[in-house]
Amino acid sequence: MSDTGALPVISALAATSNTAEVGSGINTFLVLRNTNASSRTVTMVVPGNTSYGVANPDPTYNLGANTGELWIPLRKAFLDPNDPGRCTFTVTDTAGVSAAVVRFV
Repeated sequence: MSDTGALPVISALAATSNTAEVGSGINTFLVLRNTNASSRTVTMVVPGNTSYGVANPDPTYNLGANTGELWIPLRKAFLDPNDPGRCTFTVTDTAGVSAAVVRFV
């Protein structure tokens, strides 16, 4: 998003597991919308382990039914070391779910 006021392009998700560009980790968001009658669970996959050697927790978010919308900040902690600059997120079902990555400049 910029001062010109452009709208983000929101596209239907084709798979339950997807990647998104993280950007600076400060001004980039994953925008999800759900038009389905059932809510969806979105999980941000956090790679690596804690200092205690257990897997980092994966935060989950509820994407409401019908007109649900989420803006999830894409943090550097989500970066996948096997896919530089990107993170992985999953959705319980793709029916009615669309997404965009929005970066504020």
